[in-house]
Amino acid sequence: MRTLNAPCANIYVLSYKEEGRVDVLNDMLEAVKLSGDVFFRCDFSGPWGMQIDETPVAEFHLVVEGECWVEIAGYDNRIILQQGDIILFPHGHAHVLLDAPETRPLPASEIIGEFPPDYGTVKFGDGGGKRIGLLCGYFSFDRHGHSALINALPSFIHLECNRVAADFPWLVTTMQFIDHETRASRPGTEATVRRLVEVLFVQILRAYIETSTDASGLLGAIAEPRLGRALEAMHGKPERHWTLESLASIAGMSRTAFAARFLARVGQPPMQYLTEWRMHCARAILETTRRSMGDIAETCGYMSESSFSKAFKKQFGQSPGAARKGR
Repeated sequence: MRTLNAPCANIYVLSYKEEGRVDVLNDMLEAVKLSGDVFFRCDFSGPWGMQIDETPVAEFHLVVEGECWVEIAGYDNRIILQQGDIILFPHGHAHVLLDAPETRPLPASEIIGEFPPDYGTVKFGDGGGKRIGLLCGYFSFDRHGHSALINALPSFIHLECNRVAADFPWLVTTMQFIDHETRASRPGTEATVRRLVEVLFVQILRAYIETSTDASGLLGAIAEPRLGRALEAMHGKPERHWTLESLASIAGMSRTAFAARFLARVGQPPMQYLTEWRMHCARAILETTRRSMGDIAETCGYMSESSFSKAFKKQFGQSPGAARKGR
């Protein structure tokens, strides 16, 4: 095994495995450089409704008490969230939270005002109606991160506690731990919550992949045995001189069938996907080591520095040298 150890937690680690299976999802999660946190707690009593505009980050809401309704832009049916449920908006879609379908919502800015410090609580309502307790937070992804994983996610992911608790107990435990930590005022609370929120994202993806019947894009390809083998090969040994024929052989498919299936599932041709993955591997090496350009080019499957530099600039809009200087 060849491993590049990054000097700090928010720069990911690349592990090129010579034997055994490669965890493609793990590679993808490392590549997007995930971060996240809790915005605040909500303690509302009906009637209440909150209009949340589209955002550049992925937002989530965890119901710690009571229940509420969700209306999602572009989605016809309302969804009810019950205690223990979580809903994630991977692309920051606009949505409305309501105590009841007939309630008229207010802009979030009018309800929340300024964000309270230290995971403080936003209160709304006079206490006369049904109470709801929410934890509202976000996930963000590095703009240079490998986008295939994020692009594969749906507009929203709703996980119902009563359906996932048995098969994914750590998901429930993580949510409970986050709830507990945000109530505490102890040394290291902020760092703990941020790490737990990152764990929460991974747990949500696991549950979604294993329970969804319509997982598409890269997530669907990972779960599909034949395409999964090809993805493992690309991720496990990006330095190998892969061809469409050799990848199709690993998948146990004809060249034409493999290319068509990969494009339909992932949304881009196999060789384009491979090139993008190699470039993200290269960027990680550039940002974490002083290895020569020739060595990096060879590690990422390129015979010459010039061809490597050309592919890198096409991917990121800057040369490898500029990327290294700007780290």
